[in-house]
Amino acid sequence: MADPKQAHQLRELLNQSTAVWIGLGVAFIALAVLVQRIRAWYQGGDDPADMNDEIMRQMKEMNRRGDLSDEEFRSIKGRSQGRRT
Repeated sequence: MADPKQAHQLRELLNQSTAVWIGLGVAFIALAVLVQRIRAWYQGGDDPADMNDEIMRQMKEMNRRGDLSDEEFRSIKGRSQGRRT
């Protein structure tokens, strides 16, 4: 049988390595998010959802002014919501 002291040391080592792996996983995820945001900023890419919201605001304003019929507005809105999901 294994010595209780050795078993305790083994458990301690496993607990320490688990914390290290969890920490590395969190750091990796944070780094991936940071890289994605830097790439989006560098490429000048706006969030498509923000662009879609702006387009819908413009379409609503055109509908209010009468430049766009209610039917056209509903059609555009339906297609826009279909792309979000």
